[in-house]
Amino acid sequence: MNAPDPHVFSLDINDPEDAELIMYFLGELPKRVDSIQDAVSNDNLVELGRIAHQLKGSAPGFGFPQIGSAAAELEGQIRVFDDSQEKIETIRSQVEGLVMLCQSFISPKK
Repeated sequence: MNAPDPHVFSLDINDPEDAELIMYFLGELPKRVDSIQDAVSNDNLVELGRIAHQLKGSAPGFGFPQIGSAAAELEGQIRVFDDSQEKIETIRSQVEGLVMLCQSFISPKK
């Protein structure tokens, strides 16, 4: 499991209250991944864009700027979606990358 970057967020991983918030974010991440995958499966670009927008805004504040950047790129592609095969493949590729990135921060189940 990857760890948050302590240099890019206002929360202090060594502070118990902040650590709790970070753990909450990480605990919710599997649900976000499921929601992303459901939106893609249902061809629901509106929902996919909403989830990407939320991750773009929240992830960096918890120390996960990589997730925020990947979500921002996905949101941008969705906004300019033109139904071409190239755009569809770009969105699918970005979704796959975002999901893999999110999963890299999720603790393996024991």
